[in-house]
Amino acid sequence: MVDALHASATAGTERSISSAWLRQTVKPTGARNSRARGFWQVAPYASKLTRAHRAAAKADHAFARALREQTIYPQRIDALIAGRTWFDGKECAKCGGSRRRVYDVACYDCTQIGRGFKTGTKGRCIALPPAKLSRDGWLARNAERKREAAGEYIEYSSGEWSARQYPTGRLSVRCLAHHIDNPDFRTVHGSRIFQLCEQHPDLLILLRRAGWSI
Repeated sequence: MVDALHASATAGTERSISSAWLRQTVKPTGARNSRARGFWQVAPYASKLTRAHRAAAKADHAFARALREQTIYPQRIDALIAGRTWFDGKECAKCGGSRRRVYDVACYDCTQIGRGFKTGTKGRCIALPPAKLSRDGWLARNAERKREAAGEYIEYSSGEWSARQYPTGRLSVRCLAHHIDNPDFRTVHGSRIFQLCEQHPDLLILLRRAGWSI
């Protein structure tokens, strides 16, 4: 009798454990699982076109046709599918350009003027690197490059060594006796420069005349 009661209790415990395990493992059903969704999670409206519109238009011709019906520029949808950021549209009254943005049909050239970013090949905004020079410094650098291109330089000599210093700061060092002809001595490593100056005192005098602190 005791064994029968023990077996019955054990069976009941196993049934309760198996029922609890099934409740934990079986996925519950409800509105979340049975909710019907459309094939594309974006409406075929052409006011502003995004990457979701492009993915849907490339995969579904009916979606692309619906987009073309919403815009007066069919070439805009062609540019969207091709992955371009602009298309040829109506001439801009402000700048006279005919390039229009695929995203919102705005003038492509006007949106690029005075902006701190540029658009990549995929139409994404790319932040410009921080400016290394001010406007005055940039103009001065351009003026120095023009003077160098025009042939302006200051020449120094010491013994068999000669050098030309250009407006951009470039120093060309030459010594035919030692087969040295470097168009930009700034690219030479510092330890090598000190080694050459120890071997050739005339080079040390030459660099000091050019304004180098050695």
